[in-house]
Amino acid sequence: MNTPNVEDLERVLRDSERRMQQLSEVETMLAEVTSRYDTEDGMVSVELGADGLLRQLEINSRAMRLDSFTLAELITEAFNGAQRGVQEAVAKAMSESLGTANLGDVLGEAQDIRKNMDGMLESVSRAVNDAIVQTSRFTNRR
Repeated sequence: MNTPNVEDLERVLRDSERRMQQLSEVETMLAEVTSRYDTEDGMVSVELGADGLLRQLEINSRAMRLDSFTLAELITEAFNGAQRGVQEAVAKAMSESLGTANLGDVLGEAQDIRKNMDGMLESVSRAVNDAIVQTSRFTNRR
C-alpha cells in the first residue's frame, strides 16, 4: 500500500500557497495595467485597460475635418496599438511574477498542482479508511 508522505503533502501545500500568492500579485498588477497609444500625427489617442475595455478615446478637433474612412483608420490604428501595449504589459507582469508569460503554462501548472492535491487526498483517505478497518478488526477481536 502507498502511504501518504507528510513531507510530500507539506511540499505540495507550500507550492500551492506560493503559486496562489503569485497569481494574486499578478491579478493586482493587472488591475492597474493600462496602455495608451497616440497616432503619429496626434489626431487620435486610445487608452485601454488590461481587461480590454476602452478607458479613454481622444479625437483631436483637427481630425473632425478628415473623411470618415481616414478617421476610422486612425481610431483602429490607435486601438490596435494600445491593445499591443496591453498584451506586452500583461506578458511582462506574468513573466516577472510567475516566471512565464504563457497562460497555458500557468494553467498546466495549476492542473498539475490539483492532480497532486487530489492524489494526496486520495492517499490520505485510503490510509484513514485502512486505519478504521484495522481499528474495527482490533476492536472486534477483544
